[in-house]
Amino acid sequence: MLVITRKNGQKIMINDNIEITIVESKNGVCKVAIKADKDVKIYREEIYLQIKLANLIGKNTNVSAVDSVSNLIKGGTVLNDKGVASTESEEVIVDENEKSSKNSIRINKKNVES
Repeated sequence: MLVITRKNGQKIMINDNIEITIVESKNGVCKVAIKADKDVKIYREEIYLQIKLANLIGKNTNVSAVDSVSNLIKGGTVLNDKGVASTESEEVIVDENEKSSKNSIRINKKNVES
């Protein structure tokens, strides 16, 4: 890892197509501007980790399970943990063939109804 010191307005160049400018640095916070080609993907670390996790989960997801949940949502079948419709703010969508909690998905009703 390369560690360097830069002042506000100074730049760091990576290859010929990435330019990092220190916009502001104070109170332990540093603002940077990144100029790169459009094909260069730039993410904050926490977003990058979420993308990697989502890709890993998607890679290991059974397509028929996703289709089953999708059909339940489209059909309006929303059940609680006991397989009965509920009026609570959080409900569980359950595959009718597999009613165990490991095959259920929690959904916030506010997001579903709007």
